[in-house]
Amino acid sequence: MENFVYLLEPESAIFRAAELPDRNSIASIAGLIGSDLIQMIRFDDMHSLFVGEEALRVGLTAFTIFDGYPIPLAGQIALLGGDGSKPYRSPSITMTEAARRFECCRPVLDPVFVPMDRVANKGLIVAGALEGLQVRIDRRSPVLL
Repeated sequence: MENFVYLLEPESAIFRAAELPDRNSIASIAGLIGSDLIQMIRFDDMHSLFVGEEALRVGLTAFTIFDGYPIPLAGQIALLGGDGSKPYRSPSITMTEAARRFECCRPVLDPVFVPMDRVANKGLIVAGALEGLQVRIDRRSPVLL
């Protein structure tokens, strides 16, 4: 691939290289991340991230924490070389170096069961009955492909 980007999919935590058909076109980047409304975030002095502006929404099933950025990022993320002053180019760092700055997260519901010794006002509650659900965040490093 001559012109490529790194793409991160937070749901699966897969981080892979993909061909960028037209490095001069924001539409090409938007097509790769699947969003018409995109936001650019500085990755470092020589690289930029592109994320879907409307991806952080109600019903979110996965998101990404980007080291040093104050809010979670949702949806696919594209990493390109360049700062916007010239046409974007392929990243000049390795996927391994870039992956160190990301953490993919998914909310998970864990069942909570009634313990064996729980007694209620009207007597014994059946041990093992579902008492409720507890929320936790599953955090994973990106998987390089």
